[in-house]
Amino acid sequence: MAIKKKGAPETEQRTLIAVLLCMVLYTVYTSFFAPAPAPVAETPVAEEGIPSIGVEPSASDPVPSVVVEHSERAWSTPLLAGTFTSADGGPTDVVFPEQPGPLHITPIWTMVLDKIKGESEGEWKPYGEDPGPQRLLTDGGSLLMAGTGDGFTDGEYDVSGADDAITATRKQGSLRIQKVYTASPDDPARLTARLTFENTGSTPIEGPLWFGTADDFDEMGGMMSRYSSFYWPFGHADGDLEQPGELEDLDEDGPDRHEGPVSWYGTGDRYFVAMTMIPEDKQSWGELTFAQTANGRHGVFVVHDGPLAAGESTVFELDLYTGARDVSILETLGETQGEAVDLGFFGVFARLLLGGLKLIEGVVGNWGWSIMLLTFFINIAFWPLMKKSYESGQKMKLLQPKIEAMKERFKDDPQRQGQEQMKLFQEEGVNPLGGCLPMLLRMPVLFALYSVLLYSVDVYHADWFYLKDLSVADPTAILPLVVGVMMFGQQAMTPIPSNMDKTQAKMMRLMPFMFVAFMFVFPAGLALYVCVNTSMSILQMWLVKRRFSTQSPAAAK
Repeated sequence: MAIKKKGAPETEQRTLIAVLLCMVLYTVYTSFFAPAPAPVAETPVAEEGIPSIGVEPSASDPVPSVVVEHSERAWSTPLLAGTFTSADGGPTDVVFPEQPGPLHITPIWTMVLDKIKGESEGEWKPYGEDPGPQRLLTDGGSLLMAGTGDGFTDGEYDVSGADDAITATRKQGSLRIQKVYTASPDDPARLTARLTFENTGSTPIEGPLWFGTADDFDEMGGMMSRYSSFYWPFGHADGDLEQPGELEDLDEDGPDRHEGPVSWYGTGDRYFVAMTMIPEDKQSWGELTFAQTANGRHGVFVVHDGPLAAGESTVFELDLYTGARDVSILETLGETQGEAVDLGFFGVFARLLLGGLKLIEGVVGNWGWSIMLLTFFINIAFWPLMKKSYESGQKMKLLQPKIEAMKERFKDDPQRQGQEQMKLFQEEGVNPLGGCLPMLLRMPVLFALYSVLLYSVDVYHADWFYLKDLSVADPTAILPLVVGVMMFGQQAMTPIPSNMDKTQAKMMRLMPFMFVAFMFVFPAGLALYVCVNTSMSILQMWLVKRRFSTQSPAAAK
């Protein structure tokens, strides 16, 4: 995807270098400092004789009618499964039984190194063993915690109820906390939690009061985790999507608080989310807060500093969504919920491209072919602009001897040199920025498509030819190597000018190596896009070069 053109002036070259460096630095930064995937726990096993939320118990299953203390019970809906625990009074260890979890790939280079070191056992399995069901909340997590004080520690609850409603109640001093969970009859991905804070004492509870969610987040970070599926807390406050930086900062510096109305909060990986939505009349009740709990977990909470008067109670009707991180689904939940899919600065373009990708997939029935066709259509749409860009580069190439002679003639008069160059450009009908501007206009679309392919749940476990999942890297390295060959071929078609600054020239020579290195860790869907985009760029450049091979700038007007 090199965007350099032979013979371009220094100002144009530096602009292009700056754009490319921004892309590379952004990718490197987000790669090495991003959070890692959550630890994988075992799939919960339902206890016999205990009915689940939203599932009709059989005649042989006894329905508990007494309070169950310090206990766990199986919990499920037609979409979800997990454990309801009295430890925090809510669901934990949540999985999607019918949705396969992320594949654990073994790249071919890892296999070769293991063979050399004698550490490889058995045959090579590029996509590993059966990953089991998709997990969203580990056995150390809590979907809904509540309490008072600064430690963000919940406690043991008395649990009662069965069938489609479970009630959890506990006392923390004079504060009575009650959570009533009700399954949605219409949406298996949603629950309603009625949370009540009640001061049963004779004096005010000074606070703070809080509720939220916490889990054991693994913060190893690194290149592979960035482009697999990291697990992280986040929330929406004062109209903005918020998330913590490094979790160790919360350990050292204390809670990270964000002022303004809180619309929702939750945890999620790249493709699935557990989101708690705050009713409109309660959105200004507290501040969105990221914090470490007293037992070492991390989470996101809504914290209220004000007192709760004696005999007073506060009730929240919370809507809990646990499902796919799909823009089309999340936007039906509220005005801002769709922002949980962070498509970047060019989100408007990204949503348009995502709609186009889904439209094409609805016709061809495969996401791999859809990515290729969308890339093809984008290149066709931008062909007039790119044609001008390539033509500008070729015109500048043909003018290069005159420009060099002019520099030598007026080397002692830079002002005259600039004037004569502009006069030459005007006489030959050449715009010195003509090669750069079309590329800059195309950048929003390129960044937007990058975000779509990286964060769209639609490509999760989508296969194409030999690839079993377009959302993970190609373990065979076939696509990255094909991309590498194409990029070096593209660079050969646009050789680096001899008068280019040495540092810039070195960066241009390294650029194909850097992009190929990224292809080894990028999801295969992104590598497929780069492969098609680069091949079309080569074709377009060849068409323009063939036209200019025997022409002068004036003849090419």
